[in-house]
Amino acid sequence: MKILIVSDIHGNFDNMKKVLKDNPNFDCMFLVGDLLAGPEIEGYNPKKLANLLNGYKDKIIAVRGNCDYEYDIKLLNFDINKLYINMTIDKKIFLMTHGHYYYRDHLPEIPYDILISGHTHVPILERDRGKVIINPGSITLPRRGSTKSYIVYEDHIFSLKDLDENKVMERIYI
Repeated sequence: MKILIVSDIHGNFDNMKKVLKDNPNFDCMFLVGDLLAGPEIEGYNPKKLANLLNGYKDKIIAVRGNCDYEYDIKLLNFDINKLYINMTIDKKIFLMTHGHYYYRDHLPEIPYDILISGHTHVPILERDRGKVIINPGSITLPRRGSTKSYIVYEDHIFSLKDLDENKVMERIYI
């Protein structure tokens, strides 16, 4: 199973289109919040982005971010109202949350093996106390010297990819 994990798109149609162009064959897409609202920078087109994402609605699993407002959510044809989602994939429990309400040190009391969050715009791939912690960063507004990034999960491997260079920067195996 190939899963695209993208967070903090902030309305950037051009960058999301590049993610999809560089990864034409995927089974599922995790959207980790802050999808449409954002600064009006190059590539910003939330309506066009909503239409693009709606075309993949049957492949999307999404959580709500702090910048996902009601007027934006109405443009989407998939559910984005949950603050967290947990699911089992490859015999591991994935817990996905944006990171503004639930975060690494404040999580719902449910078991998990892998924590996926966004919000900080800083990519993370690490192990901590027997858990795998990942953050895909942001494909639009990277912070703390990071590059525009997202994650691809396939064959028990999380690969952090640089959006502009379309290359793997780091991997973690589960």
